[in-house]
Amino acid sequence: MKVNNLKTQFLLPALLISGVLGLSACSSQPQQVALTPSIEVIDSAQHSIIAAIKSQDLRSNRFLISIHQEGEEQAQLISSGNNLRQNIEQQLSSAWQQQGIGFVPDSPNLITIDILELANKVEESSVKHAASSVMRLKVTIDTPHKTLSKQFRSTHTNEGAFSVNVNKQSEAMSQQLSELLTQIANDPQLIEVLEYQL
Repeated sequence: MKVNNLKTQFLLPALLISGVLGLSACSSQPQQVALTPSIEVIDSAQHSIIAAIKSQDLRSNRFLISIHQEGEEQAQLISSGNNLRQNIEQQLSSAWQQQGIGFVPDSPNLITIDILELANKVEESSVKHAASSVMRLKVTIDTPHKTLSKQFRSTHTNEGAFSVNVNKQSEAMSQQLSELLTQIANDPQLIEVLEYQL
């Protein structure tokens, strides 16, 4: 009987420790995520336009997701695992090329893409979480004859039980960014300014 009691005494702490470790592993979040947007080209017309393109990340904070836990002062910050600015520029330039826009560095027609906002804020308690993702990009078309600046904005909110799943949030952000970039790539005003000639 004494042997059995000793086994029980050693077994219970071991089970408790393994349970705590298991919970810690489940609650751990990645430090980086990569957004993977894609663009659907709706306008298949060929425009025969030459332009230069550049992009700037003007966000004051470069993280993608901030998790604010109830009762904690410090937020957990999740950064981008790839170069978001380059990714956005490459996606848009590829979509515009499919519409007949060619890109050369010394063109007098310049497309500038500014990332103004792109972040997801998560408020988390012991029983639920609520996420709010805001994305805002500005596209400026400069030609010798005309200039146009246009902002594109998207907001998305979602809620769920218990802790947030960062990977699922990054998937939702990728979809949100895809829709925003598709809107930009197919905007007729931007093409009209590039085509405008005196």
